[in-house]
Amino acid sequence: MYEMRRSYQHNLLLGLSDMPGGVSIATDVTCQKIVHNPVAAQFFRIKDCENFPYTSLCSMSVKIFQKGKLLSPQEIPIQRSARCGDRITGAELEFVWPDGISKTAIWSTSPLRDETGVIVGAVATFEEVTGLITKTQELDAQQSQLQEMVDERTKKLRQEFEKRQSIEREIAKLERLNVIGQLAAGLGHEVRNPMTTVRGFLQLLQNKNELHSYKNQFTLMIEELDRANSIIREFLSLSKNKPAVFKRKNLNQLITNLFPLIQADAYSQGKKLVFEPGDIADLEIDANEVIQLVLNLARNGLEAMPQEGCLTIKTFMDEEYIVVCVKDEGTGIKPEHVLKLGTPFFTTKENGTGLGIPICYDIAEKHRALIDIETGVDGTTFFVRFPKPKVG
Repeated sequence: MYEMRRSYQHNLLLGLSDMPGGVSIATDVTCQKIVHNPVAAQFFRIKDCENFPYTSLCSMSVKIFQKGKLLSPQEIPIQRSARCGDRITGAELEFVWPDGISKTAIWSTSPLRDETGVIVGAVATFEEVTGLITKTQELDAQQSQLQEMVDERTKKLRQEFEKRQSIEREIAKLERLNVIGQLAAGLGHEVRNPMTTVRGFLQLLQNKNELHSYKNQFTLMIEELDRANSIIREFLSLSKNKPAVFKRKNLNQLITNLFPLIQADAYSQGKKLVFEPGDIADLEIDANEVIQLVLNLARNGLEAMPQEGCLTIKTFMDEEYIVVCVKDEGTGIKPEHVLKLGTPFFTTKENGTGLGIPICYDIAEKHRALIDIETGVDGTTFFVRFPKPKVG
């Protein structure tokens, strides 16, 4: 019987020796003796590849991994087929030798049975895919690197696109302001002169006894003329041709001089006004324009508050800036409106012109100052940050 089995296994090896793939045959169920065809012998780094060299699982110094897990001898596919009769197909195994050499192959194993059906060993066939795995890993690395390059380039393009959009918005804004300035310069003086004449005649008629019954109507017409004149004055303030006159001034002194005017506005509306001057340095500024800026912010703050609200104007200095802070106790500005504040004609007021805040931004730009806004349900604060003067 033993000779018959040996002859059967030998004939099987002879039949498989010319196969292009690797073939290993366990000649007993304990896998103590495994013979290899030339392809398998070369895979296992067996120098003597003739006469079907023998190896033993016990004598093999190679470690076998499947999906990163080190297999015990009982888990090796050829062992499972020889001992348990398992049929295994397409198992990807990695073989690692002590010197660091690693090889990967796709294995299939089946039990070998004699003519009576008794398991007498196992046969394993495999195709080495080490090169394919390495190539796949290289391609994955290249693809990952390429994806990183594409992501980085996409990020830069997105940033450039957003930057370009921002610049285009600023250019459009400046163009609108220039158009407004040209319109103001062309029409302002022409319109104000006849309006002044009409206002004078209305005042004259208002004081006539025979027209006393129309006094309220005359008052309303004069107020409307004054409102129109105020709008024209704001148009003129946006004129880019208006030269700025810079002189060294102290913001505290300017606001102190302006305080009675703002206080009168606050008093007439039933609101409070507080000025908290800090210790600040002098600045090179156009006094009239900065007064206009503070006045616009203060009046906006007063209009945003209910009665008994308090408007606070503060000045202070940090490491980089001299700051004017105007804080109201209104209900805050909606997030969708904050980004539109510098846009000419944008207003949420029923009788507003939408020019007050654009004028502030224009004045700040001339002084290289920044305007920051903090807003919430407890009110809104405008910070106007003037660069500190250089020492020396």
